[in-house]
Amino acid sequence: MYKAIIVDDEMKICQLIRCLGKWETLQIEIIECCQDGETALECIFRERPDIVLTDIRMPIYDGLEIIQNVRKEGLETAFIVISGYKQFEYARQALQYGVVDFLVKPINEADLNIALEKAIAAISDIRKREEADSILLNSERREKEQLLSNMVSLNENEKVFEKLEKSAEKIQFESEVFQAVLIKTNRQDLNQTESVFSENMVHFVEDMFQIGETIAVARDGGIYILLNYKKEEEPLIKNGFYEILKHIKQESDIYGRFEVTLGVGLPVYNIGQMCHSIQTAKAAWQERIIRNEREVIEYGRLIQSEEKCRAYLQDEDWKELRRFLENCDVNGIKMVLRTMEAGVGRANRISVQVLLEEVKQIIIMVQKQISDDEADCSKAVESIFEEMRLCNTVSDLFLRLTHFSVTRIQAYHEEKMMAKKMPVLAAEKFLAQNYMKDISLEDMAEQVDLSPTYFSKLFKSVEGKNYIDYLTELRLEKAKDLLKTTNQPIKTIALEVGYPNEKYFHKLFKKVVGIKASEYRKLH
Repeated sequence: MYKAIIVDDEMKICQLIRCLGKWETLQIEIIECCQDGETALECIFRERPDIVLTDIRMPIYDGLEIIQNVRKEGLETAFIVISGYKQFEYARQALQYGVVDFLVKPINEADLNIALEKAIAAISDIRKREEADSILLNSERREKEQLLSNMVSLNENEKVFEKLEKSAEKIQFESEVFQAVLIKTNRQDLNQTESVFSENMVHFVEDMFQIGETIAVARDGGIYILLNYKKEEEPLIKNGFYEILKHIKQESDIYGRFEVTLGVGLPVYNIGQMCHSIQTAKAAWQERIIRNEREVIEYGRLIQSEEKCRAYLQDEDWKELRRFLENCDVNGIKMVLRTMEAGVGRANRISVQVLLEEVKQIIIMVQKQISDDEADCSKAVESIFEEMRLCNTVSDLFLRLTHFSVTRIQAYHEEKMMAKKMPVLAAEKFLAQNYMKDISLEDMAEQVDLSPTYFSKLFKSVEGKNYIDYLTELRLEKAKDLLKTTNQPIKTIALEVGYPNEKYFHKLFKKVVGIKASEYRKLH
């Protein structure tokens, strides 16, 4: 269906056009009739019609002025010009503005419908061209988005850089300046690729920058933006950063409490160098951990020192930390991390990169201590490290690092102790039902599938007493219970708890309990 507007200061002409046109057959809907140029322009800009039939002579704006203003706005409306004056000058000027036909009053039905058919054909050509342009633009955009995604996923030292840079140079961009920006919050859920926040921000950013070209992609590491603009447009680009922040603050009620930082990479002058701009955008964002002002951080404004920053943990500290981890000594772990935090606090210049590299190494050490699965360990390290990178301050970083290290080692220690206890618990359960039988240390070790030597050491480490002493105490406790609750002869009780030799039972009972079995019965 096509939309049409008729513009003529004579209502009878408008009515005549309505009567003569094959509107329904041509699938054209007349949505308005206007009788002056000003009203017509307002209607055209508001309704965006496909076809406009306009008289030349009209109040306020004439037909040619209407066409001229519409073309200035970039609208490709199909115009049919109508005039009661048979003058070539009007026709010539009208054709300059891309008018599809020129009709002379009195209007002929056949000429009108031929003109309408021409307008439809022109509109159809425009739509086909727009569709082809759209397909081409979408294809180019997808190619640029893929390029940005590939660059984001690379590490700075990868050899793939060179190959990627060469392929990037084949993609066409109009302006000379390229710059990367990273938008990232301190909440992992918002940074996820599929989060509502990420999706909305990608659309907002691409629509917001009206200069140059903007490509944005959401990754789990945040929202990455590729800006392509002219050098003189740099102030407008910088204003855009604060417009992004303003928008995020307005939308903050939707997502709950969070902080966001824009890391702005160095501008480069070749698309192949965008990898470097992306890496500097990441580095700028990470600087937030040591800065008070952290909404927009431009890498180019950071003070870059060639002085190498010393490590915060020395070789002896690492050895000590490894020993504390192996021994599950949480107090020792806390001490090393306090030492490290104090070292950061005393440093004249803090290198976020060095600090985070050491933090990651600590995470790796903890994970390796508690897990033998390398794949699982590697995956866990990346997830935990990302949490650490989202910290807002150095103190927050060490608070999380200490909590992670201590809780993981404590849980590992408890799990390890429980694993050690399992054979002992199984032995105790067996003894609870079979204490009256003659069960040697060797028999019990075989029962729980351990060597006698290892079982003996394990049992004592868990219970704090050796196996024979534990069995003796168990039997005598049962004997004491029978002495209190039954009238059975002591000989019978001795036999029932595993001592067929009554004399030995009496001797053992007095030694352990402190009084004779008969005296114990009288007292209880």
